[in-house]
Amino acid sequence: MPEASSETRKQMIDAIWRRVDALAILRPNFFRQTPFRLTLVFLCVYVFVAALVFGYIYLATTTESRAWGNASVDARIKSLKDIDAHDGHAAVVARILGDDAVEWVFAKGAFDNSGQVLAQNGRARMEGKALPDIVIREGLKAVGAENPMASINITSPSASDPNCCRFQGRVVRLDDNFYIYVAMDMSWADHSFQQEIKAVIGGGLLVVILGLFAGTLINQEVTRSVARVTSVLERVQEGDLKARISVRDSGDEFDALSMRINQTLDRMEKTMGNLKYAGDAIAHDLRSPLSRLRTRLEVSLLEVDKDPSQAHDALAGALEETGQLLRTFQTVFSMSRLQAQGQAPDQVFFSATELADDMAELFEAVAADKGLEFDAEIERNVRAFGNRDFLAQALANLLDNAIKYTPKGGVTFRLRHTSQREIEFSITDTGPGVPEKDRRRIAERFVRLENSRTLPGVGLGLSMVDAVAVAHKGRLEVAEGPGEFDGAGPGLRTALVLPPI
Repeated sequence: MPEASSETRKQMIDAIWRRVDALAILRPNFFRQTPFRLTLVFLCVYVFVAALVFGYIYLATTTESRAWGNASVDARIKSLKDIDAHDGHAAVVARILGDDAVEWVFAKGAFDNSGQVLAQNGRARMEGKALPDIVIREGLKAVGAENPMASINITSPSASDPNCCRFQGRVVRLDDNFYIYVAMDMSWADHSFQQEIKAVIGGGLLVVILGLFAGTLINQEVTRSVARVTSVLERVQEGDLKARISVRDSGDEFDALSMRINQTLDRMEKTMGNLKYAGDAIAHDLRSPLSRLRTRLEVSLLEVDKDPSQAHDALAGALEETGQLLRTFQTVFSMSRLQAQGQAPDQVFFSATELADDMAELFEAVAADKGLEFDAEIERNVRAFGNRDFLAQALANLLDNAIKYTPKGGVTFRLRHTSQREIEFSITDTGPGVPEKDRRRIAERFVRLENSRTLPGVGLGLSMVDAVAVAHKGRLEVAEGPGEFDGAGPGLRTALVLPPI
């Protein structure tokens, strides 16, 4: 009892861990899921590109506004210099004093080499004071006989706006005791740039929020689609081969993946069914040969006890039965190999004409031994692509069946190109034929019609031919033969058709 309890407890623990693993697959860490990671990558790339674009816009805008401001200041300085050249310093002072109502955006002033302000417009009085000391101090320091002009930028804060205002200007020396200062208020450019920054930041935050929201929705949709696939695969893993993924008919990649997986599951189910059917059929059809083998061995054992000279015949019969069993297994294994790979292995280009000549030479002698006529109509210079050994085995099965089931008359073997340039090996006999209702069945495994029960075989010949044809992307055709022959018929025509090359 303790051992049983321990085993039960172990099974319960294993079941719990399997369930945990399944839940981990169905509901993985949100931040580790691929769609969400891709969303984050996209957002990072967007932010990086936006930063580059905004940096370029900033440099271009500031450079352009600075150049425009310098050009405007230089134009006013030139105008004052022209006035000074024609009318003297007094005219310059008068002009500066009269500029308040005309160009409020410009600050203008004049001072001497002692730092005394000679004139200034209203805008040059920062917060009700005189021309800023820094303008006079820096101007006298930077401007001289060798350097008559210097750029001086100042900021004039106010109580309401500490960043107001930024002036971009120049100090110019007109003579040893007369200096002028002209500056332009660039606050409008700064204000525009600040508005641009706010717009970019606001738009960026909106894009990030919307991107995260969209990424979450995409992630949930992908997770649901993956969960549908995973749940079906889990059911298949537990043995439910009939489980299929529902297709939403949306035409997306998940539908394509679902249909491909469903096709694979269909093939797997069919293969497993074939294996089960083959196993059951082998067990059923080999029961009689094995029983006969056992009975023959038992009878032979009794006969050998009575007459030891019968030992050779008993062993020969047992070997013949054993050989038939081995051939049956070999055929089943060959078909399983073809169906498992989906196509014939080791395919090469070869001469179909030479293959047909070899098969005709081999089976002409077999037909002659049975007293049958054998005609071969083989087209020359026909090439095919495939596994020559498998095709030879398939043709051997067709020719052997035709000779085996033809009591009189003959067999005709043909190789030709069809009108669609397909390669067709056909065998026509004058035997009893196959009823139309049974022609679809004869290519199934272990199917033997009533008129063939008395002849040796297990019903795998045409199954092997059909498997070889499918593995070469071809087909097996079964049709009525040439008609009645000598009171018998209608005969049978079988054809192994390969695709054109």
